Amino acid sequence: MKIRLEHQNIGAAVMQFAEHEQFTAINALKLNGKPVSNAFLINSHVAVLCKYATAPNATGEYVFTFTKDQMNTLASLLPKHDSLFFGLVCVEAGEICCLTKAEFEELLDYRKESAGKSESQYAILVTLQVGSSFRVYVNAAGRKGKYAFKQYTVHRKAFPNRIFG
Repeated sequence: MKIRLEHQNIGAAVMQFAEHEQFTAINALKLNGKPVSNAFLINSHVAVLCKYATAPNATGEYVFTFTKDQMNTLASLLPKHDSLFFGLVCVEAGEICCLTKAEFEELLDYRKESAGKSESQYAILVTLQVGSSFRVYVNAAGRKGKYAFKQYTVHRKAFPNRIFG
């Protein structure tokens, strides 16, 4: 099998799982018997979905877009996994931001409230300044450069520790 860029970038997250002292097993996360792309079941009970962004955009944001198909998959996965995390790989920074299921859902709710409706896809934005934690947010609908409601601050060492905590 040819190595794709996706393998290299998501592999960074997999290595951090494997090197953690509480790690015991990793399997593909499946939905209706089929593997979910870039999703893993860690230690038989923790679901982790990984995405990567190669570099920040012109305003310094790593953009993680969740397409309509991915949102449909998530709609099926979220109710089935109480322990679900998102590993957002910021490639150029060499860091991985770890969001909980609750944080992810709340960010989507902020965007929905800002837009006044559900949308077919969503973008989670992550910034990282030297010596600081991640800032994670969604843009306010129709207001470029303004975030909707609340930003999350996520410690750099949260991945993979949150997953095993």
